[in-house]
Amino acid sequence: MPSLYLGYQHPFFIWHLILLTILITQHCNRTYQWEAISFKLNDSRRYRRTVGSIAGSCITAAIPLLASFKQEICLASLDIIESGLLAIAKVEAAYKHEREIKEAIEEAVESLSLYQLKDTLDATEEETDENRLLPAMNKIWPFLVTCIQNRNPVAVRRCLNVINNVVQICGGDFFTRRFHTDGTHFWKLLTTSPFRKMSNFKDEKAPLQLPYRNSSVNSEDSLAETSYLKVQIAVLNMVADLCNNKRSATALELVLKKLCGLAVGIACSNVTGLRDASLNALHGLASIDPDLVWLLLADIYYSVKKKDALPPPPRPDLPEISEIIPLPSSPKEYLYVQYGGQSYGFDIDLASVEFVFTKIDSQYQMYS
Repeated sequence: MPSLYLGYQHPFFIWHLILLTILITQHCNRTYQWEAISFKLNDSRRYRRTVGSIAGSCITAAIPLLASFKQEICLASLDIIESGLLAIAKVEAAYKHEREIKEAIEEAVESLSLYQLKDTLDATEEETDENRLLPAMNKIWPFLVTCIQNRNPVAVRRCLNVINNVVQICGGDFFTRRFHTDGTHFWKLLTTSPFRKMSNFKDEKAPLQLPYRNSSVNSEDSLAETSYLKVQIAVLNMVADLCNNKRSATALELVLKKLCGLAVGIACSNVTGLRDASLNALHGLASIDPDLVWLLLADIYYSVKKKDALPPPPRPDLPEISEIIPLPSSPKEYLYVQYGGQSYGFDIDLASVEFVFTKIDSQYQMYS
């Protein structure tokens, strides 16, 4: 026994004992650290799922209220929809980061042989666990269109702002076909001068009505001219914002010609209250297809100018501009009318045409 006791006192044995203690302590500390990280990940995952569920429930409850004629209810539901979709988008982004962190933890557990920590990680989630954003938007979209159809000017302007934001959140690809199919309800807000009655709305089907709300629809004739202008400015600003954002610009791919025709027609009209907004929309559209905007504007400019007022060719061997772009025999032959598909109720104003032509010409090099 004494000799055995003396063996424990041997420097070599004591050194190994100290080294073993250090290794065990490091291993325990390392295990504790990775265990703490995995627990935090699980807490984050549970929090994310809770936030996603709450946001989804709020959106589900608010969707039918978008069809309400009561302005305050409609505006409140639009706020809920916008905030809920933003929350869900952040939840999906958090989900992607969590997947990356989980994969990193699993690699560390394998390399450090900390196999007991695998039990602290949740089981692998289904691929659809955080596929919430686009399915929710798919349910919301028809009600946003209904909100536009109800034609409450304040609600329509707020709805356009919400659509502008959610398209940039979700990405334009999801909305390409939707703007092509349902865009008519948006563009009709632009297709008539605010100084003329919007008789083309009378043939539309009645918008969706909920059973508990008043069935009487306010006549569009009761709206003030300034209300029309504000709504049209909101539409044009939405178009400009969607075009200027690469993430959302694809949403307007299938309706680009129609929108260019509308924006050019409005910019060249005698409604000066829409000039700034239409120029803003034209600059946005030109960032996608500058040649289309330029050709439509040049078509109007050279068509409304008198033949003797047209500038001469820069070189004698070049043909006259009237030979390149023949003068239309009627207003229906304007390119902007053909692309838009109808006459918009705006009268072309020569002073506006020259102003817009000069503005676009001065910035055309930006898009070349």
